[in-house]
Amino acid sequence: MNLSTVPQGHLSNQGLVELRSRNMRISCLRRAPKLATLHAIASRDQVPSQQSKLQHLYQQAQETFGCGKQPNSPEDLQAVTQALREIPLHELAMQAPDDSTSTPSRGLFGVFHNKKRPPPITYIHIYEDHIMSIGIFCLPRNAIIPLHNHPDMVVLSRVLYGHLHVRSYDWASTQHPSHNLSPQGLSMAKLVLDEVVAPTHAPAVIFPSTGGNIHQFTAVTDCAVLDILAPPYSPRGGRDCTYYEANNDDQEGYVHLVESNPEPALNMQNKSYGGVRIQPAVAA
Repeated sequence: MNLSTVPQGHLSNQGLVELRSRNMRISCLRRAPKLATLHAIASRDQVPSQQSKLQHLYQQAQETFGCGKQPNSPEDLQAVTQALREIPLHELAMQAPDDSTSTPSRGLFGVFHNKKRPPPITYIHIYEDHIMSIGIFCLPRNAIIPLHNHPDMVVLSRVLYGHLHVRSYDWASTQHPSHNLSPQGLSMAKLVLDEVVAPTHAPAVIFPSTGGNIHQFTAVTDCAVLDILAPPYSPRGGRDCTYYEANNDDQEGYVHLVESNPEPALNMQNKSYGGVRIQPAVAA
């Protein structure tokens, strides 16, 4: 018998109970899809999305360098330096090569470097705005990035894999290098660092006049370096890259530098970035 078509006055108490129970089940079934949808939306909104380490690095850099801030000590950069140390290779879509194929076979830098045709260096651009640029330099064994400067810039560098020989200088005077000119027209600089750096080392922190603003990279093995430049290079803004050549190394750690063009020419190629993307901050 179809209870829904029978007037309720003709039903027994038991029939009324069955009818009301049936109607409640029908009503619940009709509302179920809508309730399930609302529950799914609520659940989705309550679960926070997991932030990538790279995004965290970007946010720390924004807080450190944004709004015209000019950090001038390593203490001012502790948060962004720590964030840089925590970037995993898989977020950058990178994998360290096998050490057995990366170790130099003879001598510190090997003996088969072809000076007429240096091995290509790959640059992977990740992000850039007016505050900073973030990118990766991949150097094959024996590749060299010659002595160059970072005018009015703060630089943070971390070796992601491999071993990199770093030789860096600062001007002997914190004034413009032209004030340090020798009679031969050379600028005097003092040695800051001359060692092989590995992923276990803390990120390098370079300031406009301290920390080794002028440096040269030589790949002891295949290696990769993650760089943050704040602000980025800008020829129009007076932050162009200048290359130097060292002359007359001094036993006391001083050297004369002269502007030069890399010889042979720097062999640099670009590669598209395939890792985690940075979501830029939206201006309020």
